Amino acid sequence: MFDQREKEDTERRHQVDTIVEGIGLNRLTQNLDLALPIIDDAVRVTAPEAVAMARYLVKHDGLFVGSSSACNLVACVRLVKKMGWHKGERVVTVLCDSGARHYSKFWNDEYLRTTGIPVDLGLVDEMLAA
Repeated sequence: MFDQREKEDTERRHQVDTIVEGIGLNRLTQNLDLALPIIDDAVRVTAPEAVAMARYLVKHDGLFVGSSSACNLVACVRLVKKMGWHKGERVVTVLCDSGARHYSKFWNDEYLRTTGIPVDLGLVDEMLAA
């Protein structure tokens, strides 16, 4: 995802300072630029929300997802809340990564603790409530 506030030359940052790798690029890629006319919206997902969703899925559904998949699911929950839910409707997303390549940061509780990212399943319960 591209964030206008974090584009190149506006903020000094390190490419390795995130646990959600590949999301939050600081530049607009050509393929995203071509897709802009058909993109309606984008959803900002925090690291704690992504971590909570991944932990929730492994605990309740046995799905061991990576950070991008967790972000996709948080965005789906928000979309359903925003648009409302009607019987027979479906929201489709892609679970594009497993947790296997995310052991060093995203699935590493010690790393999360040292970087101040909480592991709080209550965040997902709050998202799903009401």
